[in-house]
Amino acid sequence: MNPTLRKYLSLIVLGFSGGAIYCLPYIKYVFYDAMLDVMHISNAQSGFLLSMYAFVCIFLYIPGGILADKVSSKKAIILSLLGTAAVTVIFMLTFSYPVALGVWFLFAFGSGFVFWSAILKAVRMIGTEQEQGFMYGVYYAANGAGGAITNAIALKVFDGFDNARDGMFWALLVMIAAMVVAAVLLQMLLRESSREEIAETPDSEKFHFADLGTVFRNPTIWLISLVFFCVYGVYSCASFFTPYLTDVIGFDTTTAGYLQIVRSYVVMLVAAPLGGFIADRLCKSTLKWFAIGGTVLGLSILAVILVGPDASGWLVAVLTLIPGLFAMCLYGVMFSSMHEIDIPVKVGGTAIGIASIVGYLPDVILQPFFGGLIDAKGNGGYTEIFWFLTAFCVVTVVISYGLYRNFARRHAPANAKSAEATA
Repeated sequence: MNPTLRKYLSLIVLGFSGGAIYCLPYIKYVFYDAMLDVMHISNAQSGFLLSMYAFVCIFLYIPGGILADKVSSKKAIILSLLGTAAVTVIFMLTFSYPVALGVWFLFAFGSGFVFWSAILKAVRMIGTEQEQGFMYGVYYAANGAGGAITNAIALKVFDGFDNARDGMFWALLVMIAAMVVAAVLLQMLLRESSREEIAETPDSEKFHFADLGTVFRNPTIWLISLVFFCVYGVYSCASFFTPYLTDVIGFDTTTAGYLQIVRSYVVMLVAAPLGGFIADRLCKSTLKWFAIGGTVLGLSILAVILVGPDASGWLVAVLTLIPGLFAMCLYGVMFSSMHEIDIPVKVGGTAIGIASIVGYLPDVILQPFFGGLIDAKGNGGYTEIFWFLTAFCVVTVVISYGLYRNFARRHAPANAKSAEATA
């Protein structure tokens, strides 16, 4: 197979794998009422399943990252997909809430342990250092497509049954099939280093546990993790634009829902590779793109605040789509910055684990905090939320620009020598 074709097919299947495996722990996003009906549980119990999953994942990111640096990324990803599929079979045969508690706990090990760091590390290793932004952009576009296609087929199958329990059984079977197909395709496509290549790898490029201390003591890791927190916080909390449009602007629930689909899925397909292209080709630096894109993102949120609820409803609706676009342009290339801050591939999984703990804290902290603001202050709470998101953009710009200036200066002599050698 042509190497370039193999590279991009591998990247697309990796993205599809990520989209498919996360359909299960987040199944309530599509099958909310059906899950409550089939399992005979309350809204609080449904919410607890996802909260427990996210909480367990936080403790697994770093050990999973360390393991991803020690084992084959290909084997780790495939085993995670097949393991998650097997655990899902247990759930679909019972639909019992006590069983579900154990299953969602295991889902965290299947998708939040070694899988997460291994798949992002695999994406990094597929592309060259000069195309990291585009690689991650394509990955996240395929990720969004994988999740959308898997859920769409599962929902279509579910609708074909009059009995909700039977419908959920076959819908889950669709999700299992998606993971198995992804595992088979990765087995055929994803290249693994041969024994000879591993043996020839210099000892300095191999992972050693002694390297962990260096990673944890590296202040740059924690700074970029804070950037990830801010970027993902804006991306995740852009969902508050949906209730803002219904509660404050006066849109009906259906229209606001369609706008959220555009903001979440349609935008992902376009924005993720677009962000990668801008980072690689135009800015030639993910950090520089964070500084520029973060500025535009902050201004777009500020525009929603300044226009206010008295403006034309559709003007506000369009303005709320812009933050979704730029947030995805930044979120889709987050992890491509690892090579730019001189994080060696051999400890890339560990670094991703640290960054993921900090970066995905918004799911644990911001969602309930912002929800509390709305409960306490009504519609006025939305304005405070948008100011918080604007502040996150400011933090992103300041840290990213500082890191860019620091590392661009370090690399300048090497780049100049490279240019002279080329001439």
